Amino acid sequence: MARLFICVLMTLISTVSFADNSQLLNELDSAIARRAGYLQAKEDRIAYIKKNIVSETNTTIVLKLLDALYDEYYVYKLDSAMVYAKKGLSTAVEHNDTHFITLFTIHMAEILNLSGLYSEAVDHLNSIQVSSPEFLFKYYYTYFSVYSYWSDYSSDPMFSPVYRQKANNYLKRAMQYADDQDPLYKFYQGEQKVYVEPDRAKAREYYLNILKSTEKNSRIYAMASFALAGNYRESGDEEKYEEFLTKAALSDLQSCTMENLALQKLAVKLFEKGEQYIERAERYINLSMEDAKFYNNRLRILEISRNLPQIMNAYQATTEKQNRHLRHSVFFISFLMVGLLFTAYYIHRQNRKLSSRRKELADNNRQLSYLNEQLAAGNNHQVTLNEQLKELNRKLVDTNNRRESLASIFIDLCAKYIDKMGKYQTLVKRKIKANQAQELLQNISSTRISEEDAATFLHRFDKAFLELYPTFVEEFNALLTADGQISQKSPLTLTTELRTFALIRLGVKNTADIAGLLFLSTQTIYNCRSVTKNKAINKDTFDEDVQKLCTVIRE
Repeated sequence: MARLFICVLMTLISTVSFADNSQLLNELDSAIARRAGYLQAKEDRIAYIKKNIVSETNTTIVLKLLDALYDEYYVYKLDSAMVYAKKGLSTAVEHNDTHFITLFTIHMAEILNLSGLYSEAVDHLNSIQVSSPEFLFKYYYTYFSVYSYWSDYSSDPMFSPVYRQKANNYLKRAMQYADDQDPLYKFYQGEQKVYVEPDRAKAREYYLNILKSTEKNSRIYAMASFALAGNYRESGDEEKYEEFLTKAALSDLQSCTMENLALQKLAVKLFEKGEQYIERAERYINLSMEDAKFYNNRLRILEISRNLPQIMNAYQATTEKQNRHLRHSVFFISFLMVGLLFTAYYIHRQNRKLSSRRKELADNNRQLSYLNEQLAAGNNHQVTLNEQLKELNRKLVDTNNRRESLASIFIDLCAKYIDKMGKYQTLVKRKIKANQAQELLQNISSTRISEEDAATFLHRFDKAFLELYPTFVEEFNALLTADGQISQKSPLTLTTELRTFALIRLGVKNTADIAGLLFLSTQTIYNCRSVTKNKAINKDTFDEDVQKLCTVIRE
């Protein structure tokens, strides 16, 4: 179980590392695309220094500017660096400036070293005696660089160890004069732990500290990253080796370092990883060759030439394979195109039929829509009629309820009069049997009972009529002039005039009949009708207008 967990964990770590390296490779590709901008900035700096040299008359400042030009060209363009190193040396000799004679002699040794002229580089270093602490570190470190390159170049089992030992001895001497304020101080300490006092972990610590405190686009960052790549490869960590090679190549591009080895090594590493990286490896190795030619470093060109054929052959094989796949794909696509043409023709025919069917369907839909609209209009009209019918039914029910109420009042009134007549009959019989005829005559002659009956009748008549025709008074007054309006004594009581015309509305037109129902004289009713009619707006049709009032029972 533990082994399985470790395997899974290592797989995840490898996957994460691969993902990170892929991102770094994408950043490198992006930097390559912006390379022209970096080179233009470099050329602008060089042009600025050259412009200042032309206008400067002070020899010391000129020598400093020549030194600055040398620094710009040192890892950018070998021939130009050599030109300005020679010019600086000749100018220093001409003015007998020992400080700059020493400096430019060391510069000449550095350039000869990069050119592969190791013996000549050593001769230049041997030609000067350096005692100033200012140059002792640079002097001995240049010896270390020359013999290190010489050892790597010779690859001879007899001489290579000798050169390596000399290089290590000079590095020991150089570190005695190293300045701990120098930005490269930790790098030199890392070199010492690699060559003089082998301690891989300590060297890695020094290199990593440089990366934490240095800009990513600087030459120092590139040097430390490249050294770290070699450190991790010695430890067997190929993913880290690839990661820091990529970082070194990225810094070389951004700092316009044409004397670079990282991009070449990265191309070889990608070539070794597999076929899916061949295209990228081919681009990187070609770019390395372009840089080596631009810098004019013959040794780099030879190194790249040894790696270029196998990468190019693999790239060509991959390209041919891709071309075969492409040809097969083209043939297959052509076959698909033929099938697609037949399919398109068939679809076109079907579309024409479908279009015709759609037109027919559209015509049918329009007719159906028209019929639906008519049906909807008919339905709306039917709904309106239904609503009106419901309203009329409701009003009819309401009218029936009111008529039932009036019938109840009429039955109640009749029942009371029947009961009252029964009581009178009993009273009459009792009075006659008791020989009280005179007293009976007095009771019958009394008007009190008749007045009470009349009042009861009129009260109930008013109530029943107003319940049946609640808007009668309002509509009746609408037939009269403004000064002839009749007001009610109370909301449920009618005046004599209103009762008279209420009976006319009910169909009782004879004056005598109206007088009998209202317990009034015929003359009184006649006068009432005449006076009210004189107040009418339309006197000729007044009686007919009254009969038309309240034709619809309102709430």
